[in-house]
Amino acid sequence: MSEDYYSILGVKKNASTDEIKSAYRKLAMKYHPDRNPGDKSAEENFKKINEAYSVLSDQEKRKNYDTFGKAGANSNFGGGSGGFNFNGFDGDIFDSFSDIFSGFTGFGGSKKRNSVKKGENLRIKVRVTLEEIAVGAKKKVKISRYKKCSACNGNGAKNSGMTEKCTNCNGSGYVTNYVKTPFGEMTSSSECRFCSGSGVLIKDKCRECRGEGRVYSEDIIEITIPQGISEDMEFVLKGYGNASVRGGVNGDLYVGINEEKNNMFKRDGMDVYSQLVISFIEAVFGVEKEVETLYGKNVRIRIQPGTQSGKMFKIEGKGLKDVNSSRYGNQYVHIQVFTPTNLSSSEKDILKQLGYSDNFKPSSDKECTGFFEKIKNLFR
Repeated sequence: MSEDYYSILGVKKNASTDEIKSAYRKLAMKYHPDRNPGDKSAEENFKKINEAYSVLSDQEKRKNYDTFGKAGANSNFGGGSGGFNFNGFDGDIFDSFSDIFSGFTGFGGSKKRNSVKKGENLRIKVRVTLEEIAVGAKKKVKISRYKKCSACNGNGAKNSGMTEKCTNCNGSGYVTNYVKTPFGEMTSSSECRFCSGSGVLIKDKCRECRGEGRVYSEDIIEITIPQGISEDMEFVLKGYGNASVRGGVNGDLYVGINEEKNNMFKRDGMDVYSQLVISFIEAVFGVEKEVETLYGKNVRIRIQPGTQSGKMFKIEGKGLKDVNSSRYGNQYVHIQVFTPTNLSSSEKDILKQLGYSDNFKPSSDKECTGFFEKIKNLFR
């Protein structure tokens, strides 16, 4: 970072108070020590942005800084009393500062750091078919993760008696950091770098895990796919993530799905759509047909005489189950009347003769009205 206060906050010299405040908030979040444990560079930058903000947020100090540089800002020009002057801060800056650091120890929030260490969470995707989504399925998948070392039972030592309390953090696993801000000296905590947050030091490390308390492993696990799940959802398997370093609890495994393309059914939320092709003769005289469903058992539907191509039949409850309830969607069957192409001469002659009959001529007005009604319904 440049030593110029405006450059430190990344704003122009004519920046407004709100722009300076906004830039400060973003940088404070980025370089806060709790978000960068052990990073000396981040800690130094954090100090610099606080120093810059304490000057540029105070109108009198900013005026002196613009005229005389740092010497003017840090002296008693203008009758200031020295130290931090809070007169230039808006009333909401204290609330905003508290919001920024509410998740950190010592910064206004009530959130406490969890004393139990947890391993990292993992995420995987599983390929499933629409039929498997309909009825639910069990899938065996391979996952790569850290598991607790069986040789040392997860404590990282060659044997259980070869550990001692970490003197750097006094066995707490965390150390307190003191940072000067425009509001005075505040504290934050970070993981102890000597014991990696475990609170103990190992005299003789386990050879299997090299003192980490966990080993890398590939496992085959069985996952139950819930009925009705979709690609925008994921479910969690508690404790199936990475083991924590030297004790603690396992992370979790988040499972999402990749739905394979289905050539027979198209999904729309809980509903599914399929197509049934019938002959011209069947459309004229009517027919009973079996329709395939996602559940392996066909359903018979009655197609009335004179059924037009494009008609939709609804089969109640043959869609997909709602993940969060016992409700099921429907299956919609789209009728398509097959138009023959390879006709013999005699067949063509018969159809030509029938073509002169008024019964074989479409009613244009009626057909157009029906078409436009369907279009209107799409946009309702």
